[in-house]
Amino acid sequence: MKYRKYAAQIRICVSCLTAAVFLLIFSGLASRLAVVLKLQAAPVFMRMLSGFSLGAAAMTLFLLLSAFAAGRFYCASFCPLGLLQDAAAYLSRRKSKKEKDLYMLRLFAAGAVYSLLVFGFHNGFLLLDPYSVSGRILYPFTAGGIAALLGIVLLAVWKKRFFCTSLCPVGTLLGVFAKHGARQLVIGENCIHCGKCVKNCPSGCIDIGSGHIDNGRCVRCLNCYSLCPVQSIRWGKAAAPSDSSRRRFLRAAAGFVSGAAAGVVLAKTGLLAAARKLRILPPGAGNERRFSQKCTACMLCAANCPQKIIVPSRGGLGVELDLTRGACSYNCSRCSNICPTGALTPLPLALKRRTKIAEACFYPVNCIAFQNGEKCGKCAAACPTGAITLRKNGTPRPVKQALCIGCGACQKVCPASPKAMKISAIEQQSTTDVTENKK
Repeated sequence: MKYRKYAAQIRICVSCLTAAVFLLIFSGLASRLAVVLKLQAAPVFMRMLSGFSLGAAAMTLFLLLSAFAAGRFYCASFCPLGLLQDAAAYLSRRKSKKEKDLYMLRLFAAGAVYSLLVFGFHNGFLLLDPYSVSGRILYPFTAGGIAALLGIVLLAVWKKRFFCTSLCPVGTLLGVFAKHGARQLVIGENCIHCGKCVKNCPSGCIDIGSGHIDNGRCVRCLNCYSLCPVQSIRWGKAAAPSDSSRRRFLRAAAGFVSGAAAGVVLAKTGLLAAARKLRILPPGAGNERRFSQKCTACMLCAANCPQKIIVPSRGGLGVELDLTRGACSYNCSRCSNICPTGALTPLPLALKRRTKIAEACFYPVNCIAFQNGEKCGKCAAACPTGAITLRKNGTPRPVKQALCIGCGACQKVCPASPKAMKISAIEQQSTTDVTENKK
């Protein structure tokens, strides 16, 4: 083909565009583009397995059929971790070589991750989902992000796309369909065994001796396709490799089943349900149990919060509201509407304004109006729901909890030290009809 030498360059351009979109979204400059993140494979698979919906089912089917039709193009062009691994591998200047297929390892990891997800635990995806790992890397200066960055870079320097071919649960699932797909990369009979394809394959999936490309591990970087001097590498239907024996199939099945069994044991024994200190969650979280089972700590909500009050949770992965930094804006529902995993239920602004996320408590002993007789009333003026009112002498009355949504506006403006208005976490978020209660 006339333009085949540009195939890899075009793929790199698409990958760079994907990375640029991610950077814009996670910088908070293009939150409206965040809807495209709901098309990322891992969030789609999570929504499909943890809470079935027709939209998630349709997108899951599309991703799997695309892998069957053309291979793992998603991994090379649209996965946010792909460009990072390619850049790290390129800077290391290490040439590629044929790598051993660690199929039992990746199937064990996939079995554990997906079985946990079926039982409502996101822990495996939190650690191995490329989308969530990318989010933690892009959100600056967190322990989880720094650890993820170092881990991915070191793996890429060591064996380039090792994460994609041996650990990633998304890549494993797509690889199953790509391996038996309708359109595969094959090596023709006119191969001159120059070795360029092997040296430039980030997946280590080309065996020049047997003339075989493992399309299950191939991430469709198209390096081999573009660099082959005799155009031996082409699209076609690969013959079954010599190692596709019954023994290999049984080992693969054993790897997946053992991983799934490990996931079931972890889920059923409650070993992953670690006790958490009650925290204030973003609107749409529902309750602690539901939120902790769906949030993968991708940090998208934190990166796009205008008030910058969504922060990494203390003592573990996840997020929470830190209302000592400011108040949850009464006129903003951005976090709930950009969450791609469903951890935050999308809330229209009118409903978000009625969602109780915490409770405000009044401490007269700290109030300057009570103790010093100073004129203040800032808490009542700042409260958007009318939950705080003043007596005739200017002192605040106890907070009307039926109206309070726990936004933190009163705590933010309180001039006392320590604060006379303090926000406390609640067990479960609830919706309060503010208008009706005010009447």
